[in-house]
Formats: sequence, C-alpha cells, structure tokens
Amino acid sequence: MSVSEKDILIIGAGILGLSSAWYLAERGARVTVLDREPIKDAASCGNAGLISLGHPPLTRPGVSVQGLKWMFDKRSPLYIKPRLDGDLARWLWTFHRHCNQTHYEGTMEVLCELGRLSADCFEQILSETEIDCDWQRQGWDDVCMHESSLDHAEEEAKILKRFGFDSERVTGDELRADAPAYTDDVVGAIRFEDSATLSPQAFTAGLARELQARGVTIRTDCTVEALLKRHDRVEGVRLEGGEELTADATVLAAGVWSDKLARAIGLRIPMQPARGYHRDVVGLETMPPRGCVLNETFIAVSPFHDTLRLAGTLELSGFDAPWLGDRLAHLTKAGGTYIHGVDRATVTQEWAGYRPCTADGMPVVGAVPRMPGLFVGTGHAMMGMTLGPASGKLIAEAIYDETPALESPLLAAARY
Repeated sequence: MSVSEKDILIIGAGILGLSSAWYLAERGARVTVLDREPIKDAASCGNAGLISLGHPPLTRPGVSVQGLKWMFDKRSPLYIKPRLDGDLARWLWTFHRHCNQTHYEGTMEVLCELGRLSADCFEQILSETEIDCDWQRQGWDDVCMHESSLDHAEEEAKILKRFGFDSERVTGDELRADAPAYTDDVVGAIRFEDSATLSPQAFTAGLARELQARGVTIRTDCTVEALLKRHDRVEGVRLEGGEELTADATVLAAGVWSDKLARAIGLRIPMQPARGYHRDVVGLETMPPRGCVLNETFIAVSPFHDTLRLAGTLELSGFDAPWLGDRLAHLTKAGGTYIHGVDRATVTQEWAGYRPCTADGMPVVGAVPRMPGLFVGTGHAMMGMTLGPASGKLIAEAIYDETPALESPLLAAARY
C-alpha cells in the first residue's frame, strides 16, 4: 500500500467530518464517513451561517459572572436548567476559571489564526467545486441599540485589531443609509471588514455531493457503538448491530457525542451539550446586506438567498430536554426591534440542536497522545462552521504526519 492509500474512518458528517474527508481525499486516502443522522439534520446545518473570523471564545472575561445573572432566565443568551449534575458542576467551575484576560488573549491569538486559515479553506473548496451556498465575503456588523453597548463593542474591536482584524465605528444614520432594514432604535454598529455569510445547509450538502463524486463513501443512518481499541491502538469502530470496520486512522468528529465514545476507551473530552436555536424567515421588504450580531441579545443574523436566519442562545439543559418555545419566539421578537419586519415575517424553518462546548472554550483538534490511530475534531461550540474547514485540514495534516499549518497546545487533546 502506498503512503497515500490510507483507509480512513470518520465518525460524524458535520462540517468538520466532511472537511476532514475533503483534505484526506485530496491526499489520496480511501475515506468512509459515518453518521447516525441524515446530513441535513446535523448541528452544522443549524449554524447561523455567519463566518465570523476572529470570533472570541465563550470564556471571555466576566462571562461566568454575567452568566449567574442570566442562568435562570429562559430568554437570556445563556440559560442553565437547575439540576443536580456532577459533570455540569465540574464543567461550570472549570469554565469560570478560564474566564480571565490571560486565557482570553492566548485563545484569541490561536482562534484568529485558525479563522484566517478557514477562510482560505472555504475559498479553495468553493473555487474547485460547483457548490452554491450564497457565499458572501462582505464582513459583518456588531449592531447596537445603546451608546454604552457601542462604546463597549468598540473597545472589544481594538483587541481584534491587534490580531489584524480592522473595523470602523458606524453611526445609526450611516448604517441605515447603507442598510434601510435597520430600525430607528439602532444607534450604530462596529463594522468588521473581513468575514462572510453562507447557507450552512447548502454548503454542507454540496460538500457531501462533491465528496461522493470524488469517491468518498458516506453512510448515514449508521450509529457507531464503540471505538475498537486493540493493544493501545485504535483500529476502527463497531456499529450498532455488531458490524466492525477497521482503518489505518479513525477521526472522531461526532460533536458533543464524541465524549461518550472517547470515555469508553479512557479518553476524556469534557463537554456540555449547549443547545442552540435558529429561525429562518422570508418575506422581508429589505434585508441587511451582510451578516450581523444584534449586540445586546447575542443573536447572530445571516442573509442568504431569499432567507434571513436568526440564531443564538446557549441552553445547558442536558440531552433530551424539550425545546423551549420561548427561546425560539425570542429570536424573532428581539430581532424585530433591530430589523424591520422580522417579528412579522413568515417563519419557514425552526431548529434546535446541540453544540459541543468545552470548559476552556477551545476546540480539540489533532492526534491523541498514547492512542495511535485516533484523531479528534470536536468542541467548536458555535464556531463549528467558521473553523470546521481549517480544523479538517489540520486533521489531514496530522494523519499524514505533515508540518501543520497551525499548532498550539490550546487545541491539543493532551490538555485533558
């Protein structure tokens, strides 16, 4: 077998699994992607569609304290369902310890570099395929209702400028001259020059089709029951029903479910399933010309094709809790105070799904020490679509023992 003819199994057909498959197939690997759900139901497809380069981690200074004020409000950006749960308590304490300036600045350096790499990956994939996902690289606006919020957003933007992301302060009148969709209550925005929007479903489905055309096997409705570990090496997977599949390398990219599979072979990737929501609306007379975040609500908004998507909120309520209708309704109700007609527009789709959130706010990407044959890509929280292509590239480089485009202990599985 030549070096390029590796057999690779990928658990998870979200953006990270499919991106890994792209860069592995590019190197000549024989790739099989496994997922228990249809691709359209993956968390990646529920993403806001705002490719926000330089997006900060969840562990921003002060967020854990602010979270205490939010946690019992079912409409707040962060809702935590009160319950006795040891894993949640440990996660919250670790999260709190990482909400400091030193950790924040270290993570921002890595995330900004990873974001730039991901933008290049998107551009490469789209230039080599026929994927129609309404990719628009026009930057994004941090839209504010209060002058104090605008001042604070401007201070945060100065931090991003240190990492090479330029921005400018725009008044409410200037914003409406460019985008009449915004209401008179909006006082202004911080405009970041380099980011993009796309349709997550269109990109993910299109990438899957392109991979299949290039010989990648994608098996959905296929549940991985366990990783196969023999003599300290991970050699493949066992499926529900008993079928075993072996490979030279296995990529664990199953979102928040990665932790359960990993723990069974002695690897901990402590995460919480943070449920996010989105609503898609159509029928607006005018839409924002670029993606935005509605600052005071933490709602991300993306225009693609004829649709406006509003997405946001994190809900730590464990698995299998029912959807909270108040949180879905809040997306359009709050959105309507910033953007004309959102609260009266026709809702075409609603979604809720789990985002894999690590306690230190950073994804896990790369090889697993002391477990040859296993590579991990998970823990991206709400940044999965933004950082997925770059993370997939890093995994392919690790599998082929190439010099990585980016290396940091903040991404390593060894940190656990």
